[in-house]
Amino acid sequence: METNLINAALKDGLWAVLFISLYLYQLKESQRNQDDAHAREGKLMSFIDEISAQFEKLARQYERLSEDVREIKNDISERRAIKRKGDSE
Repeated sequence: METNLINAALKDGLWAVLFISLYLYQLKESQRNQDDAHAREGKLMSFIDEISAQFEKLARQYERLSEDVREIKNDISERRAIKRKGDSE
């Protein structure tokens, strides 16, 4: 295809050949850029998936930590209540 276009352009002169050459170069470059963009998009999607998994893990750890803090607060409150009850007797 490229050879046919260039041969046809040779009949019309140098500017036609330059135009066709630039056009073909632009098509190849556009395809390469598109391939690069797809590869970059794949990498970004895998990065987002990894970050999401790490965020979920951190959220579970936060929930466990929050539960532990609640238990500690309840234990402290119970001990204070027992201590006050013992002091008032």
